Amino acid sequence: MQILTSTAHSYELITDWGIPPKRQYFKESAAVAVDAKDNVWVFNIPTNELLIFNNDGNLRKIWPHKYDNIHGIDFDASGNVYLVNRNYHQILKYTSNGDLIMSLGDTKMPSETGYSLEIGRRTSWKHPVLNAGGPFNVPSGVRIARNGDIYISDGYANCQIHRFSSSGQLIQSWGSPGKLEAGQFHLIHGLFIDSKNRILVCDRMNNRIQIFDMNGKFIGFYNGLLMPSKIHETPDGHYVITEHVGRISIIDDTGKFLCKWGNGDGGVNKSASGMFRKPHGCAVDSKGNIYIGNVIPDGDQPGSGDRIIKIAQI
Repeated sequence: MQILTSTAHSYELITDWGIPPKRQYFKESAAVAVDAKDNVWVFNIPTNELLIFNNDGNLRKIWPHKYDNIHGIDFDASGNVYLVNRNYHQILKYTSNGDLIMSLGDTKMPSETGYSLEIGRRTSWKHPVLNAGGPFNVPSGVRIARNGDIYISDGYANCQIHRFSSSGQLIQSWGSPGKLEAGQFHLIHGLFIDSKNRILVCDRMNNRIQIFDMNGKFIGFYNGLLMPSKIHETPDGHYVITEHVGRISIIDDTGKFLCKWGNGDGGVNKSASGMFRKPHGCAVDSKGNIYIGNVIPDGDQPGSGDRIIKIAQI
């Protein structure tokens, strides 16, 4: 048993949690989410499948549709499911049984930002997009507010947060390309609406999280991070953050670090990076257990995308 500690809790690291039906093809977990019943939803890129486990790791269901790359998952108060269909530039809303209710964005029709997923990969994301665009150009995350409004991080090839009504009407967008000022973004990789009704935005290539109110007014920064990818609040009001360079951190609501797990060396040193080579998606259940998806398959390495990681609060 391997134990991880923060200043608030101790955790058991379970590096082989949840057995997918085609284990040899479980290589990259791009999105992880927990629903109201503490079921864990995991998207596996190689098989294009969305897998649903109970909190013991038993597979309950395979979602009836397949996708190229689901990059974010959330649920509304009625149990409807929202999926970020990243490479198709869409947000899809379904019933809990998988019936499509609404889609936002035109299939494979990105907005004009002077940027693309291919440009970002070719240049190692060295520069922000040229200009802000409308919805969507490679979106990365979705969260549903208590009133049903839909907030979307957009994303890899854009630099904006979009807010839609529950019926799908665009209410507002904010954000511009940049490296320094509030509201400037360089690769937005996820967002979260916390219990204080604040929007926490992972500004990945700027190594920070930006904080806004529900109307897009800037509140502050959480700094000192290393390429934050996803953020999720714990039951006691702390925040778990996956950092793409090989680290998971927990901070309090002031931004104070409660722990840093992993070397944060970009995954170059496999043995030193240990269990967290490229942590990507994260979610927290009602008991404070943390679920992590990785996007680098490394065979026997415990931080591989070959497995789902559960960090169980003890």
